[in-house]
Amino acid sequence: MKISLILADTLRSKEYFKHLIKNNIKPYKVFLYSDKKKHTLEKFIQNNGVKAKFFRSKNINNIKIFNEIRKTASRYFVYSGYPGEIVKKNLLKTKNIIHLHPGLLPNFKGSTTMYHSLLLTNKIYCTCLKLNQKIDEGKILYIQKFKKPNNLKLLEGKYDNEIRAKTLVNFLINGKKKIYTQKNNKYESYYIAHPIIRNLVISKKKLF
Repeated sequence: MKISLILADTLRSKEYFKHLIKNNIKPYKVFLYSDKKKHTLEKFIQNNGVKAKFFRSKNINNIKIFNEIRKTASRYFVYSGYPGEIVKKNLLKTKNIIHLHPGLLPNFKGSTTMYHSLLLTNKIYCTCLKLNQKIDEGKILYIQKFKKPNNLKLLEGKYDNEIRAKTLVNFLINGKKKIYTQKNNKYESYYIAHPIIRNLVISKKKLF
């Protein structure tokens, strides 16, 4: 399966790339963007022999990025952007943009859903989906269940990045196996977890 990566210069993006290389999945091309003069991932990508294009921007919807992606022959473009970015419809209509969501869709849409999922079901999932213009409502491509980390304080950092990267790898390896399709949107959206919610999960206290 020919894929390219659209990466912001972040630790999550590095985790995606590292897991792909570790599993002998070489991206066709990488589009790396950042507002910094020097990209921290640039050498890491080049040292692994992957073609890359670098952009001085912190906006996924930059017209230069769009034009380069549009003329690139890949079936899928895996997206790992900066927090809060929304991919605009011109790119979504042009290419298959893949996103990794740390929650079981469609049940747990929104931000920091791992806390809500643990509190309500005591389970953690990651969903691979094709982005559309509605948040977390695109076509589901793959779902994977994970064990809780021993240290729940790592949920939003290393653990979050790792389960997304592992789900991506397994989707690409088992991509022909259709796991689930969203049938409706009658589920609540969860927003950034309140500190009380975070503390309840980390302290392992019960809500009811």
